[in-house]
Amino acid sequence: MTPRERFLTAINGGIPDRVPMFDFLFQEPLYEVLIGHKPGSYNGPDALELAKKLGHDGIWVPLAGFQGYSPEWIDDKTYRDEWGTTFVRSDVSWPIDSPISYPIPDRAAFERYRCPDPLLPGRDADLRQTIANNSDSALAITCGIQGPLTTAWLLMGFENICFSLYDDPALLESVFAMSNDFFKKAAKVAVDCGIDGIWVSEDLGDSKSGFFSRDLYIKHFYPYLRDLVGYVDSLGVPALLHSCGQITEYLDLLAATKLKSIHPLQRTAGMDLAKVKKDHGKRFCIIGNIDSSRTLPFGTEADVRAEVREAIRAAAPGGGYILASDHSLHDGISVGNVQAMFDEGLREGTAVYAGKA
Repeated sequence: MTPRERFLTAINGGIPDRVPMFDFLFQEPLYEVLIGHKPGSYNGPDALELAKKLGHDGIWVPLAGFQGYSPEWIDDKTYRDEWGTTFVRSDVSWPIDSPISYPIPDRAAFERYRCPDPLLPGRDADLRQTIANNSDSALAITCGIQGPLTTAWLLMGFENICFSLYDDPALLESVFAMSNDFFKKAAKVAVDCGIDGIWVSEDLGDSKSGFFSRDLYIKHFYPYLRDLVGYVDSLGVPALLHSCGQITEYLDLLAATKLKSIHPLQRTAGMDLAKVKKDHGKRFCIIGNIDSSRTLPFGTEADVRAEVREAIRAAAPGGGYILASDHSLHDGISVGNVQAMFDEGLREGTAVYAGKA
């Protein structure tokens, strides 16, 4: 199989020739060691080159990058993105910087707000270049968009979201609707470029529980995520969910959408890979679960290899599993441990399907 075929076979619940491998490549030293330079801003062509070095079967590319289409730099560490959110950059934040100021604290601000244009010329340039560079290796190229809660978080801040649930839930839902309108159009742009899948980024929990009671989630949040995912599915590409945290209480709701996969099953949030495989393995492709908070940054290479074997043996039988960390490959993880993870993934991931593909 080609990497693309392998990745999409697993996404669709099938058994490929070996377990596919993937990750969010969020560590500049990894680029420097393996491809000879740091990327500066996260970009698809560099991510593609690094993914090849790691033996991955797919990569992730955000439409127009992390800083938005035309960031306004306030000083050498602070900028305002095209949505009006102000971020500060630190030595360890790359490529996801920290928001410090939000453009929609209340309804009056929303009434004045003007959403960016998802159809600006050139917004798809990085994605198109990545696809052009991919002809020799045929990796699956996936594009990232934001879920409605993620957009609201970046435009309002979590505290204002919580207040709005009680003071003005209609404001919150207006922001969700605006986000979906933008990202539906952005998804269509990405599909027209020729991508193989769309990631919807939508964290739903912390390390202990979901962010919201089930009733509040169903009433105010869930309809908008379901709507966005349904639209992505209607475009003819799989919708892949990235959602950190403890999300067990929402899994049956997510299973009722058109989602094809769930990622990353965060170990430190108590996400039980074997149980999720048992309960939902026929419904979702499962991606992730290698501990990026403890084992990858602090374990030995032997520890990493053991956890990879454990994950593959728990989730790969029957198909529908992709090896990845339970968040991303970020600063603090040694290059040696990253290489051990995917070396073991290749070995064990081939053995598990020997004679069954």
